[in-house]
Amino acid sequence: MNWFVNLLNLLIIVGIGLDVYAAMEIRGAMLQKIRLKILIPICLLLALIQCIFFFGGYIITYEMVQHNEVQDANTLGFGLAAIIDFLLAVRLIHKAMKREQIEEKREEMSVKNYVLIMLAGAIYTLFAGLASGLMAANIWLVMFFIVASTVVVVSMGIYTGYRYGFASRPRLYVIGAVLLIIAGLASLLSAFL
Repeated sequence: MNWFVNLLNLLIIVGIGLDVYAAMEIRGAMLQKIRLKILIPICLLLALIQCIFFFGGYIITYEMVQHNEVQDANTLGFGLAAIIDFLLAVRLIHKAMKREQIEEKREEMSVKNYVLIMLAGAIYTLFAGLASGLMAANIWLVMFFIVASTVVVVSMGIYTGYRYGFASRPRLYVIGAVLLIIAGLASLLSAFL
């Protein structure tokens, strides 16, 4: 069952990652030049933010479970994971359908802009941590997923946007939403079986 919990966490992280990827693709499309000495700290800082939010959520519910303050924590964790999956899927579908106007302008890489983007979606990472703590997921494995996926999606998003613009954004949102709906349905089945 632990492999299943880790798989569900991986799907949530991939869904969050696709949202981050699309946001980074927009930022990359507006860059004058990609500076590697700025990109690497940005990737590491954004991964750290994701880990802090995840760990914060995880430790809250993990401690509650350890002190027997939560009855049937596993079922509650799967239910919470399903809710997170569905809410994030709705958010991604909404973003895919919305035709937002993006002010195109060339800009320099700024750590502040990227941190603000990450903080906007970090609430989902916090809730993923809450669900993982209830399900007693392997925190170190999930944190590894978070760091690896954050570095990959931020880098790829910026480079893809820089090279090709941000035309693939709606498709990524739909792919992310489909993955999250599948994970949500699996979580619901696990909660009730």
